[in-house]
Amino acid sequence: MDNDYIKKIVYPLGADVCGFANIGRFDNAPKGFHPLDVYAETKSVIVFGKQFPSSLFQANTNVPYTFFKNNSAKLLDDISIQLTLAIESEGYKAIPIPSDEPYEYWDAENKHGRGILSLKHLAQLCGLGSIGKNTLLINKEYGNRLYFGAVITNAELNEDDLSNNLCPENCNICIKSCPQSALDGITVNQKKCRERCIYATDGGGFVYGCNICRKVCPFANI
Repeated sequence: MDNDYIKKIVYPLGADVCGFANIGRFDNAPKGFHPLDVYAETKSVIVFGKQFPSSLFQANTNVPYTFFKNNSAKLLDDISIQLTLAIESEGYKAIPIPSDEPYEYWDAENKHGRGILSLKHLAQLCGLGSIGKNTLLINKEYGNRLYFGAVITNAELNEDDLSNNLCPENCNICIKSCPQSALDGITVNQKKCRERCIYATDGGGFVYGCNICRKVCPFANI
């Protein structure tokens, strides 16, 4: 089993990008959020992504954006499940990582949540791009318009080269445009961000109320 075997599975299922990294790249991962904390025999990390259309930024409501995000998460989870089963059929072990929910870590006071692994950081270490000042991953082909899924495995796969930093040093438009002043160029204050970015509808659903840091980025429309 090699990288091409993986790509021949994820691309027909709807993925637009796919990258690989060996476990040694994750030495600086936070304690409790390292791939080895999820699966102790991890040797390789596989990340795949689904693009979303820049046209969504032109809508006068964020309902289409929310709809696409939610359904992309389902698609990516389906890919991770199918890939996990395929890897196991080759005699290896594999663990799917949720694209969105569920996740265990939640700091209610600071409204700070974390997935069991940070998909954007996994994607960066798998060579799919670099993280910008808005804390979103920038990909050279799809800009910041990617959602991610992942699978970790005990199979040894060839890792991809890391990406150069794609975020311009002199660009701070996301920081200046954030209505909550939640960005500092390195991290996002989740409490400030969540107060605006998600709201409950009268019908009991949720809509993403703000995506300004993504929308104003020069990499939103490439």
